[in-house]
Amino acid sequence: MIIGLNLNELPHPINRDNDGKASWVVMQGDKYLVTGVDRNGRRFRLCFDSWRQAVGINVWRGTKWLVRGGKRYRITSVYN
Repeated sequence: MIIGLNLNELPHPINRDNDGKASWVVMQGDKYLVTGVDRNGRRFRLCFDSWRQAVGINVWRGTKWLVRGGKRYRITSVYN
């Protein structure tokens, strides 16, 4: 944590280009959460320290989140 920096006052960390592609600056302490429904209809939630791990999860119906300062920011969603 950076001294004197309140994470609740930071602007939204996810920026989107004209095509809707998400980008963000990686900060120490960022977590990545993958939530969704598996093919049997059961909900799941997986947490990772690295975006490389999270992006490798094949999501059938769900969302990938950036977790920063205890808040979730949606990176991408899939609904099939």
